[in-house]
Amino acid sequence: MAELHITSCVAYATPESTAAVASAIQAAGIAEVPRHDAATGRLVVLIERESTGAILDVIDAIRALPGVLAVHMAYQHAEEFPEPTPCK
Repeated sequence: MAELHITSCVAYATPESTAAVASAIQAAGIAEVPRHDAATGRLVVLIERESTGAILDVIDAIRALPGVLAVHMAYQHAEEFPEPTPCK
């Protein structure tokens, strides 16, 4: 069975680096940032990956960005999909 993990996080960055962090996340293609607020330094981050480990790798990559203070997981959901069967 194949899996799809969907996770939402709230990332906290220094207010002056919030826009740069949002741009870096989206430019790297590791997650979506549908909303960020430079006044508070908060970013909403949406991640889709094939496993929990891959989700945690993305969270670690975001934590490593300059200006990021913390990343907190808000929600995670996993769906199982049957493997596609080859055509005969």
